[in-house]
Amino acid sequence: MEMKDKLDIVGLDQKPAYWDERYMDGVENMTPRKYKIKKEEDVYMEVRDGTRLAVDIYRPDTEEDIKFPGLVAFSAYGKSIQTLERTSMQFKTVLFDHTIEAGDIYEYVRHGYIVVVPDPRGIGKSEGAWDGLYGRQEQEDCYDVIEWTASLPYCSGNIGMIGISYFSILQPVVAALQPPHLKAIMMVEVVDNMYHHNYPGGVFVNRSFMYTDFCPDVNSMSTAERTYTTEELKERIKKRLADPDINHSALYSGILSCFPPRNQTYFFDILLHDDDSDFWRERSIQSHPEDIKVPMYLISEYYELGRFSQGPFFLFTHGDMSVPRKLAAPEEHDALHLPHRIITPEYLRWYDYWLKGIDTGIMDEPPMKLLVRGINKFRYEKEWPLARTKWTKYYLRDGGLLSTEKEKDEYVQPTILQHKSPYKGGSNETYAVPNVVFRTPVLEEDVEVTGPIVMHLQCAIDKTDANFTIMLNDVPPEGEGRPLNLVTGNLRASHRGLEKKELKPWEFNNDHTRKVPVTPGEINEYTIEVMNTSNVFKKGHRIEVEIKNYDANPYHWMVQLPNSEDIEYQIHVDAVHASYIYLPIIPYSDEEQWIK
Repeated sequence: MEMKDKLDIVGLDQKPAYWDERYMDGVENMTPRKYKIKKEEDVYMEVRDGTRLAVDIYRPDTEEDIKFPGLVAFSAYGKSIQTLERTSMQFKTVLFDHTIEAGDIYEYVRHGYIVVVPDPRGIGKSEGAWDGLYGRQEQEDCYDVIEWTASLPYCSGNIGMIGISYFSILQPVVAALQPPHLKAIMMVEVVDNMYHHNYPGGVFVNRSFMYTDFCPDVNSMSTAERTYTTEELKERIKKRLADPDINHSALYSGILSCFPPRNQTYFFDILLHDDDSDFWRERSIQSHPEDIKVPMYLISEYYELGRFSQGPFFLFTHGDMSVPRKLAAPEEHDALHLPHRIITPEYLRWYDYWLKGIDTGIMDEPPMKLLVRGINKFRYEKEWPLARTKWTKYYLRDGGLLSTEKEKDEYVQPTILQHKSPYKGGSNETYAVPNVVFRTPVLEEDVEVTGPIVMHLQCAIDKTDANFTIMLNDVPPEGEGRPLNLVTGNLRASHRGLEKKELKPWEFNNDHTRKVPVTPGEINEYTIEVMNTSNVFKKGHRIEVEIKNYDANPYHWMVQLPNSEDIEYQIHVDAVHASYIYLPIIPYSDEEQWIK
């Protein structure tokens, strides 16, 4: 069969860039786009405690005597908006809106799937009180929706899950509960650790303030209010408000000062739980990946904020390794368009295989396919980190040099970073975040960096705590644009690792369950996790490491919390106290690995 004929069956005008013609045998077996759509709105179902949830059902409208597999799309953004047709509201825009995330629901139905979209408890038209994102209550309710969907008279009993971001973050923790009728999951934007999603390395990011504001909750209660006695809760609030970084913010102080805490309840919980704890472990698959027993398709996006570049790789390498899994990194986060359609053909190919028993050829491919930035080409891989990685230390050197050669002099003066509190500037002052940068000489050949990255920073600060933000940048030739931030890493100094042990190049050693104040002036080694990436630094470019207190990123509504006091950092770059970043250099790739 000609390629065009295969694509016609899938309903595509052209082959997706992430499909390789060598592995497209079976695509012609996929269910063609042939069904009309029937919608049942505001159907009520009961979860295990008797609470009624309002559900929308989209299913094939056909006279055929056939049962279809089901796809559950679960989030607190509200069911009624998930099929709205509108122009994508992109990141870094004033009109940004990230709530239409269930995917191309109508397309799934046309290809022979039932799609069920509920309002969670306390959201929209559903009963009960909302408990915030990803908690045990939400996990169990989603479990019940899955089992209810499987019981529908026109359902085959085979269930999968769809949707990006919120919808995907929930999938692995629900799968870990092992609903009997859940047969496979496919996630776009996977988060392994919810603590580090909101407190990367212990540094607070206010990302969830905006997202929870998107949730149409009609009744909510914080997990903290459910968990602690009134006196315990008041004491925790008092302690959190004593943090000078928090009480410099009217927004954060205002939320924490409400009692009972019924304003922005989930964000209140996030503010209150600033160390890793059971609150976060309940919501994080990192604590129990072995409980997932269904096939997983893990999609990673290259994103300079959050855990989206970490989660898929964690689940790919952890848990019950007898469970089939695939991983793909098909796009950059800025390329994300809503409703999310770029991966729809891959969803259909995956679920036709696992829910309908159709050999679509998807499991014949190598298990991992990565978009290599810089050259924008896709490549197959088999493991993570890559076995052929040449782990290379790039040392921070005097004068802002980044070099694979270590400093030989024991008495080089440290590089000084002087953080100035942004709260102390004049009202009309344009505030630029102080930073220091270290750059390689102009590269004489292409250098590929693909894998996990760790910064080893030898530093002394003049306060008892401080934030570290590390940025890995691709610097083009002069006159050809600004440095491109590829990935970031963060650490709160009081969360540094105190237990010294030998580390592999991709390992780090920190304790986020407590804060241990730093002795001012004391030199400490800080191991800082920098997000995964895959990028070719092209000939003529330079590799740059940038260090600052916080990242004033272009997502103006989603920022790291800066320290409220001035801090002097002494970054040591001498032969005795060597600071370096461990980069996973890929020396070669076979031609056959590249997607044709």
